[in-house]
Amino acid sequence: MHQVIGALNNTITGGRINKIYQISKYELLINVRSNRTNYKLLLSCHPMYARIQLTNLNYPTPDSPNPLTMLFRKHLDGGYIKAVKQIELDRICHIIFGSYNEFGDYVEYNCYIEIMGKHSNIILCNHENKIIDCLKRITPNINSERFIQPGAIYRLPPMNGNKVNPFTSDFIENNNLTKVYQGMSPILSKEIIYRHDNGDDFKNIMQELNSSETIYISKVDDREYFHLIPLTHLNVKPVFYPLFEGLDQHFNLIDQKERIKQQTSNLTKYIQNEYQKNVNKLAKLEATLEDSKNSDEYRIIGDLLYSNLHLLKKGMRHIELDNYYDNTKIMVDLDEKLDPKANAQKYYNKYQKAKNSINVLNEQIELTKKEINYFDSLITLMNNASYYDALEIKEELEQQGYLKKKTKTNSIRKKKHPSFETYYTKDGIEIWVGKNNLQNDYLTFKHAHRYDTWFHVKDMPGSHVIVKGNDLDEYTIRLASNMAACLSKGKNSSSVPVNYTLVKTLKKPHGSKPGQVLLDSYKTIYIDPDEACFNELTKK
Repeated sequence: MHQVIGALNNTITGGRINKIYQISKYELLINVRSNRTNYKLLLSCHPMYARIQLTNLNYPTPDSPNPLTMLFRKHLDGGYIKAVKQIELDRICHIIFGSYNEFGDYVEYNCYIEIMGKHSNIILCNHENKIIDCLKRITPNINSERFIQPGAIYRLPPMNGNKVNPFTSDFIENNNLTKVYQGMSPILSKEIIYRHDNGDDFKNIMQELNSSETIYISKVDDREYFHLIPLTHLNVKPVFYPLFEGLDQHFNLIDQKERIKQQTSNLTKYIQNEYQKNVNKLAKLEATLEDSKNSDEYRIIGDLLYSNLHLLKKGMRHIELDNYYDNTKIMVDLDEKLDPKANAQKYYNKYQKAKNSINVLNEQIELTKKEINYFDSLITLMNNASYYDALEIKEELEQQGYLKKKTKTNSIRKKKHPSFETYYTKDGIEIWVGKNNLQNDYLTFKHAHRYDTWFHVKDMPGSHVIVKGNDLDEYTIRLASNMAACLSKGKNSSSVPVNYTLVKTLKKPHGSKPGQVLLDSYKTIYIDPDEACFNELTKK
């Protein structure tokens, strides 16, 4: 927070507010024009990923603003950022906005961004610190000592006055420095203790922190840790970026997954439910088919009843007969309301019905298997989807008739064709990746040249990967195969088979679901998926 606020003061202080968006339940995006440059200021009070930063990422902005957005725009649009401050070394940012009201009088507004885990909040106040509104309202019923709602006076949260400023203090022996110093996180506490125990001077460490404009990201067991200095106690080699670029790198994937969860949670649930529904349906159909295959028993009973009509009488409920097919006795249930011939005919009818149902059941089983494969592919694609990819999956389900189209579309981004991801290898070779079925179909059958090379995992759902060109060296073939394996259902397996062939050999099956293809001739390579392959690529 200390370094972020310093960087904000150097870039956007004095900048004019152009537009404000509430891009999610917990986030505001403010467009700022400063020093002839446009900046995007992201304010987040997410319970897990709260932060303040300038961002270069493209966030989806709603077509129509909600009441809270309108309120922020009413007071801040056209105004400017007068100052950005930090409350001591705590995780509270205080932004002072200067603006003019409808009468042309100059007014100031205080915006407090509290980064405190599940208690994080964004609060807009007037010049007297009277709360205008906030992203999370805290009523007296929830917290009687510090309630946050329109009309209340803003008060800072309780602070521990016993903590000292680490930039102006000496090292204090303690196994948990978060209890001693202001603004000290647990991960930084471990790093400082580790370095101090290895002979590093405390003041030098703090000087390094105070002058750093770099984010160091260390990955341990699929979890990322970051700070302004290398976290040497983790014993892994970090990657590093400029301050705000590093925050974008760390939070980008987390943000997208969270945004998809918020915006398309119903879509994910629908796809999983449809998949499970068809799995259950298949089990019932196969059980029914098995019963139908035993239909010869009904024909045999009908034959036995006809050959023993003289033994039958109306009103009988069952009869034991000699089964001359296998020389055994058989007990036959009868309908007491029917005469002997009608009882025999009833079993013949059952036999004929079961026999006729076999073809229908086989057709239904094939259709159900296709549905299972289709929704299984959607589950895989949703796991690798960005926010916009997920929206296209929803569009695909609407086109297929699974979901009802809304009469009024609320499209965030209008485009002529599905988008796809473009990468370049170290040799400058272009690689395209489809992240959903609409992208896969467009990429394979419309965008790619017939002599480009197509990659896809064998007999599993996944992304279409196409390399521009056909005379590929072993490195490019293995790289593209690795990408296809990592973007498939088999990404956590080993020795994943990946088929590759020229685009011209592919055909779209008539009446098939989006994303499905027929292969004429192809080669197969076996790959151990490794997501590090994407580090060798440059993304467009």
